[in-house]
Amino acid sequence: MQDITISWRFWLFWVLAFLGFPIAGLLANLIGAVTTPVRALLAGAITGTTLGLVWWLVLKSRLPLPIWWVVATSIGMAVGLAISTALLGSETGGNELLWRAAITGLCIGIAQWIVLRQVLPQSVIWIGVMTIAWTVGWFVTRSAGIDLSYKWAVFGASGALAFQVVTGLALYFLFRSSQGIK
Repeated sequence: MQDITISWRFWLFWVLAFLGFPIAGLLANLIGAVTTPVRALLAGAITGTTLGLVWWLVLKSRLPLPIWWVVATSIGMAVGLAISTALLGSETGGNELLWRAAITGLCIGIAQWIVLRQVLPQSVIWIGVMTIAWTVGWFVTRSAGIDLSYKWAVFGASGALAFQVVTGLALYFLFRSSQGIK
């Protein structure tokens, strides 16, 4: 019975971790609008560190995940946002936004997987999950009518909730297929 309680608590906290997105966005906004690769790099590092820390605090209740997860998330977000901004600019209309999201999600996914594979060997799917979830987050945010002209570093709360659901489902699959995870 205690495992069910711990499991419910984990899933509740995983969903509530969506609150890290507006906090990360506000902190990254100190850099200003994400309009250049340098601003993207700095805003990505701030956002990645904040989100990485929030996710790590939740995940460490289920996994022996090292603090390097936070560093990996920060580097992945910074590099991904900078590369995508350099390649595609900072416009938020059209497909550029979603391609930038896919590139950023891919970079975050690769960086996190480097750490995650040490505790979940079959976690290579995490790279694809992050790519898709990051793109879904931006798609949902834009579809919700959020004003993206501010050129935020990260998507809004509606996209964050969608992101947490997609990644939560993937984590559920990874946890169920793993042996020895508490």
